[in-house]
Amino acid sequence: MFKKNIRSNAVFCFVCTLLILFSLSVGCTGSISTPSTDSFSSLVEPTSGYLIIEQGAELTKDCTPPLTIYSENAVYMSFSGDGVNWCEWEEYSTSYEEFNIANGLNGTELSSGIKFIYVHFKDEEGNLSPSDKLAFDTIDYEMGELYSIKIFPQEVTVLVGGSYKFTLHGYDLKLNEVPLDSSKATWTKCCGVGELNPTIGLSTTYTAPNTSGKWNISAQYNNLQTGAVIIVTRSE
Repeated sequence: MFKKNIRSNAVFCFVCTLLILFSLSVGCTGSISTPSTDSFSSLVEPTSGYLIIEQGAELTKDCTPPLTIYSENAVYMSFSGDGVNWCEWEEYSTSYEEFNIANGLNGTELSSGIKFIYVHFKDEEGNLSPSDKLAFDTIDYEMGELYSIKIFPQEVTVLVGGSYKFTLHGYDLKLNEVPLDSSKATWTKCCGVGELNPTIGLSTTYTAPNTSGKWNISAQYNNLQTGAVIIVTRSE
C-alpha cells in the first residue's frame, strides 16, 4: 500500500511538471500579435460623401452652378451628368464651380431641363469611393440667351517655348454662364506667331514662339468674337 502511494505521487508530480513546462513554452512562443492599424490604412476607401447644387436651390440659370462637396479620405474628385461619362480628376475641394451641366460633355445634354450631377472620389493610392453608391444631386436648369463670350484667362505671361491652356465661356445678359457648342467655337492667333492646338473647340493650348513679345489670340462663336493677350518673355 505504501509503495502504491509512492508510485501515484510520482506520477502526479510528473504530470504537473509537464503541464508547467507546456504552459511556459506557450507563454514564450504562442503569443498572438495584433496588427497595427496602419496596415489597414490603405484599405480605407473614400466615402461616397455628398454633393449639393447651389445650396439646394430648385432652379438655376447658371450652367456651372456652385457645388458643395464632402467625402472622407478623398484626395481627388470627378463629376458626371449621367454617372457613366466622367470629367478629368480634380484635386478634392469642398467647393467647386467648373462643372458644366449642359454643354453636351461628360454625360450632359445641351439643353434646359432637370440636370443630374454625380461625383466620384479617389484617394492618393487610387482607391475609389463605392461606385454603387455615388453621391448626386439634381436641379432644374433654364438656359439663357447667349449675349457675350470671354476667354479665360484674359492675359497671361508665358516663357519662350512654353504653353498655356485657354478656355472659352459664354454668358447671358445677366452674366449667367450659358453652355456653348464646342463645334461652333474657332480659335485664331495674331500674325501667325506661336501655335494653337486645337483650333476648334471650347479650349485650346497656345505654345509660345522662341522670341519674346506681346501677342494676341482670338475666339469666334457664331457672330461673337473675343480675345486674350499673351506676353512671351525670356524670364519669369
